[in-house]
Amino acid sequence: MPRAPHPSRKTFTRFASKQPFQFGLPNVSSGLTQTSDNSPIYFTRATSLMRRQVLANAPGVKIKSDSYRFQVLTRDGWGERDFSGKSVLFLVPDDALGDCVGMALFFRALKQRFGNIRIGVLNAGSASDIFALVQGIEIFQLFISSGQLKRFDHVIDLSEMEGWRDIATMPVNPEEALCEAFGISPIPLEKRQLPTGARLKVGIVPMASSPLRTLPPKLVSEVTKMLAKSDCDITLVLNAYQGVMKAYKAALSDLGTQNGGNTRIIDGFKTIGDLVKFVGQQDYLVVADSGPAHISKLFQTPGIGIYSSADAKTLQGRHTNLHAWQSDFSGPHCSAPCGLAKLRATPDGKIGCMGSLGLPITALPDTPEKSDPELARALVTNKSVPCVARLETDIPAICDLISQDLAKA
Repeated sequence: MPRAPHPSRKTFTRFASKQPFQFGLPNVSSGLTQTSDNSPIYFTRATSLMRRQVLANAPGVKIKSDSYRFQVLTRDGWGERDFSGKSVLFLVPDDALGDCVGMALFFRALKQRFGNIRIGVLNAGSASDIFALVQGIEIFQLFISSGQLKRFDHVIDLSEMEGWRDIATMPVNPEEALCEAFGISPIPLEKRQLPTGARLKVGIVPMASSPLRTLPPKLVSEVTKMLAKSDCDITLVLNAYQGVMKAYKAALSDLGTQNGGNTRIIDGFKTIGDLVKFVGQQDYLVVADSGPAHISKLFQTPGIGIYSSADAKTLQGRHTNLHAWQSDFSGPHCSAPCGLAKLRATPDGKIGCMGSLGLPITALPDTPEKSDPELARALVTNKSVPCVARLETDIPAICDLISQDLAKA
């Protein structure tokens, strides 16, 4: 028999509001904006943007507690429950796009197994547009009311998934891990072919949230120039929300005069929903190890995913829509893939990775306490991350692989 429910790992803020309110993140589609419902109490993560920047100064709001924990089903009971006809609220650990894609795929499988299950997600944050692709799911970006909470039979804390505590240093595949934990089969995959006899739409998304996974500008330039000579429309998408974007775009300046009329460069999308729509509309993708690489799983968009520090096999899992290209760098302190998803820090505050700092992983015990845009720009544009820089030597082979793929259209 599964054990009785126990407290969630993360704490939530309990608050009351005398005034009606609504809230939606600026990078989430407006249709997913949340509105109060006259309930006496509301809940949001104690560390959420809403708690830190909105509630603290909102008139008519009274904070009841910052230490509330939901009573959640124990991990050992996930695979033993029959969720048929039940309403289940899932607590989302974070809103990293790749992780949330894996969760969304798992929710599709859960609905396939229990056809009349009702699913809600709390703390969907910036990934709310991804969860919206799951039919019938109820999305709570950053808060839930006591009235809404009463509609759920069970609460499940997805941060109890195996490997979640170490995800920053050793990525996991949430879809496969969750399906295994719940004892269900993943959804069948339908192979998507390149359209024949049509002008192809090719998307290039080279920037990731970390310099460890952002593609070298030289690689992106050469791939774009090669594609510009073919019969396709190319869209190169940067990320205007990252501090390194201007420097990265400057490193691609030669494309402005050499790419002809079939290439456009855009600084980014206003919402994650716009990005999701873009990925679904492309015929072929060239992507870094980033959110769009994972989003492609939702549509099975073909292309190539180029990986550096993280293991392509783990991250792509059973999905073969993208060819996986893995950096093969090997040095005195690390070899790709090392498993790092983000930069690390030494006890005295130096930030980087094993290869960029010339140190073993044991000398980098911490994650940086704050971002350093200048360092990030230097790591991206100065070839400081060796497994990323190594990809420049692969340019001819990568271009050849892409050419072979497009020749099938």
